[in-house]
Parts: sequence; structure tokens; C-alpha cells
Amino acid sequence: MKTFVGKPLGAACAVVLGTLLTACSAPAAGEPAAAHHAHAAPPAAAKPATAASIDQIGAALGCPSPDVQIDADELRQAVCRTSAAHSVLVTFTTGKGQRDWLDAAQPYGGTYLVGERWVVVSDPAVLEGLRAKLGGAIESTQHH
Repeated sequence: MKTFVGKPLGAACAVVLGTLLTACSAPAAGEPAAAHHAHAAPPAAAKPATAASIDQIGAALGCPSPDVQIDADELRQAVCRTSAAHSVLVTFTTGKGQRDWLDAAQPYGGTYLVGERWVVVSDPAVLEGLRAKLGGAIESTQHH
């Protein structure tokens, strides 16, 4: 497990964004590239998300032991690999840290399930199933 304690938020974000770019930038098998880079329609009345830990999010994905890669003061990041998908889970200590992270991630594109101080990056179908369990809103951005 890699641990980055006490590092500035910018350094932690750079590591997380690098991982996201590698793990989640390619379209899913059988998915046309245009669909991968399109903005998703706003979700219909998503249930409110509550705060959740890396372990709670992992359990909801069917991944009882997410691989924690970053354990910093500002955020925790873990990878969850299941037969369904490869997902990146990120939890934040503050809402501002989460928003800053989402703003920094936007140029890389992707689809995110955004909850209360947590974000999951994965395939859209996986995120829809997770949203039914944990709530939240699906955000999709175009790669620039």
C-alpha cells in the first residue's frame, strides 16, 4: 500500500488523476467512443447520497477489500477490481476538497458517481447500479 500523508492536495490530486486517466479513460468493450465522450443526461431524481467510507463503497460494489493507494489528510483513494469492472474510489475530508478534485478531473473526461464527500469512477452501468444502493448523482465530462 502506498501512503501519502501530509502531502499537499495538489500532489495527491495529481496522483489520483494519473490513475484515473490510465484506469478509466478508454471506452468499455463494445461502447462507441462517441458515447464514452458524450455528456450524460441529468439523472432522474437521484436519491440523496450520504457520507460513505472506502470500505462501505467497496462493499456496495462487491469488493470487500479495496486496494488503498493514497491515504492522505485530504483524501483516500482505492482501486476496486471485480469481474464487472475496474473502479476508482475516492473519499474526501471536506466538500471543498471534493469539488476541487472534480474541477481538476474535468479535463480528463469520464463518468463519476458523486456522493457526499466521495466519488467513484467506473463504467456507467456499474455507476447506475451503485447509485441505486448509495444514492448520489452521475456526472459525465468530455475529455479535452
